[in-house]
Amino acid sequence: MMRLDIHIHSKYSEDGTMDPEEIIKIARKAGLDGIAITDHNTMNAYNNLRPKDVLLIKGVEVSSCCGHILALGVQENIKKGLSIEETIDRIREQGGIAIAAHPYRFWSGLGEKNTMNGKFDAIEILNGRSFKKDNKRAEILAKKMNLPGTAGSDAHFSYEIGKAWIEVDDDPILAIKRNEIKIGGGSRTFGETILYVYRSITLWAGRGFRRI
Repeated sequence: MMRLDIHIHSKYSEDGTMDPEEIIKIARKAGLDGIAITDHNTMNAYNNLRPKDVLLIKGVEVSSCCGHILALGVQENIKKGLSIEETIDRIREQGGIAIAAHPYRFWSGLGEKNTMNGKFDAIEILNGRSFKKDNKRAEILAKKMNLPGTAGSDAHFSYEIGKAWIEVDDDPILAIKRNEIKIGGGSRTFGETILYVYRSITLWAGRGFRRI
């Protein structure tokens, strides 16, 4: 069985800090068999990145008009600001899958209504940066919609990589579609919340208080 963290950000995200090569090294040390680097609206992290002993799933976190959508198994950037339906269509045109990222997160989540109205392949029910209560709500929503639930660290800093993960027996994209995955990891603690808020506000101010 392979363990993968399918939600990681590199320096190519406006709020990221890590070199893609650094992410690969940390993933190995964390005992991960594979990762997806899902930067905000860009796949630049994959340029010339050819790891030999870590499975690399191409992905991107797309800023739709209504919130963030994880696209896994895509090969090219997807335009930001499109409707949820258009974003999902663009992902599927590339043979990828669309996952509603941290749906209950204030500011960047899609929210319950938008998630329920979207034709998603899965819902992220364990996000390493989300509160436990929000992850639980996402889990309940996935069951209500009869959709697979995924997990990922949403790491923006090195110590976060591998905090939440999925486990699969074969191709991760197919396993998610078949709902043949296991998830593991934890939610955000109080101490991590303080650090997260401080760093997030600092980065937010640095980019002129713009949303990603």
